[in-house]
Amino acid sequence: MNIHHNWRRAVQLVSLLAFLWLFLQTEYRGADQLAYPVSLLFRLDPLALLAALFSPGQSPLLSLWPAALLLLLTLIFGRFFCGWLCPLGTVIDLGGAPLRRKASAFAGWPAFKYYLLLALVFAAIGGLQLFGLFDPLSIFLRTLTLTINPLWNFIANGAFNWLYQADIPLVSPLADLIYPFFRDYLLSFQPLLFFLGLLTAIVFLIILALERWQPRFWCRSICPLGALFGLCARHSLLQRTPQTQCPDCALCATQCRMGAQHACPSGGTECIRCLDCLDYCPQQRVSFQFGKPTTVPFNLKRRTLLTASAGGVLLAPLMAAAPVSGRLRNDLIRPPGAVAENEFLQRCIRCGECMKVCIGNALQPDFVRGGVFSLWSPVVVARLGYCEYNCTLCGQVCPTGAIRLLPREEKRQTKIGLAVIDQNRCLPYARGEECLVCEEHCPTGKKAIVFDAKIIEQGNQRLARLQPRVVKDLCIGCGICETRCPVAGQSAIVIVSEGESRAPSWLTDRGY
Repeated sequence: MNIHHNWRRAVQLVSLLAFLWLFLQTEYRGADQLAYPVSLLFRLDPLALLAALFSPGQSPLLSLWPAALLLLLTLIFGRFFCGWLCPLGTVIDLGGAPLRRKASAFAGWPAFKYYLLLALVFAAIGGLQLFGLFDPLSIFLRTLTLTINPLWNFIANGAFNWLYQADIPLVSPLADLIYPFFRDYLLSFQPLLFFLGLLTAIVFLIILALERWQPRFWCRSICPLGALFGLCARHSLLQRTPQTQCPDCALCATQCRMGAQHACPSGGTECIRCLDCLDYCPQQRVSFQFGKPTTVPFNLKRRTLLTASAGGVLLAPLMAAAPVSGRLRNDLIRPPGAVAENEFLQRCIRCGECMKVCIGNALQPDFVRGGVFSLWSPVVVARLGYCEYNCTLCGQVCPTGAIRLLPREEKRQTKIGLAVIDQNRCLPYARGEECLVCEEHCPTGKKAIVFDAKIIEQGNQRLARLQPRVVKDLCIGCGICETRCPVAGQSAIVIVSEGESRAPSWLTDRGY
């Protein structure tokens, strides 16, 4: 009987549904205030805690107390989060099942994840934070935000639109009844479009495809969060009783998805406490017991440890050398409340929460604007969407303080950039045509876009035209003028990083 297996699967599904519910609730629902639990997933993330711990400035460590509590529970129960609660682990178990081989003699590289964790820690100490690229919780939420959620909204909205137009008896009236529930709880405030959605999906599919090579390959060999839990679980109070009298079947060893029995008779740092081995054993010889912590063998090569540490340290100087192109670009616009660029890159764990809640769909995952280490961090792409004047949601969900929570009045005055008019494309300048769109949409109390009356010559006529002008001291760079500009292709008014409230990165790099 698979009693423990069934109980674990039930807990995994409930946990996954809970995380999905929190994800769906991390959404604008008519009020500029989100409930605290919506950001709980990353308050539970020990790698987010490390990112905040090694970052300069004032860290929001108190808000990350659930992550510290999770590490404390791991000291007691072992690496249970990976086996029972991790949403990526649950998806791997379910989605990778069709790919999984019955048996594999490949032992994997269980030590690699510890070397990777060590390299990431030393890189973070040196000022280069890369936890978010390998964090399983970031990968899970990033995939939901950038790939699955937009696809879900596209399919659901398309289905409702088709049902309304088809006017099918009984079915279409039923769609009218259930649509308000979908609109209020399951769908986004507006249709979403994100860059790097395909790249994000490919990374996620590769993680699933690794199941063909070995069950839970990601968890066994790569996951730095699993490595951190493994270090904490090394002396956990709950341990598996070593089995040395079972030469007859060894099912607990051959069927273990983590290869924990091969690593250590008691499971050691690789055991995720899934308890499946209790069901495999026909003689019920396997058991887990609380007791005095025992020393678990931990075979890591000293030379490789030194290499991983040195690699992390040597990566850090690239932080200053590689993003030169990002510093020279004027289209690198960060969200309102973002800290100075170097500190921002050290804090941001690329979770995608801020992009999920952005009302105007302005926040997009970066690719090269901020340099090679800016991948998947949020940038404002005003041609696609704008920063809502009264919205403070991105600061509410950021778990590491990369985006500070701003009071609404302060947010309204925070400059993230400056609007610049391209007179070669602007209709009143280039063609002598009337256009008032940018001024009409400007949200500031006193308009940051005004008009100057000009007399222009058009053919043989002298015509009076209103030509827009940006008031530099009033513009906050929200980008709605660029979003709404009717000129096809590149907008006639664009947002540049000039005048942003935070310190320019080239100044902070030099200690000013």
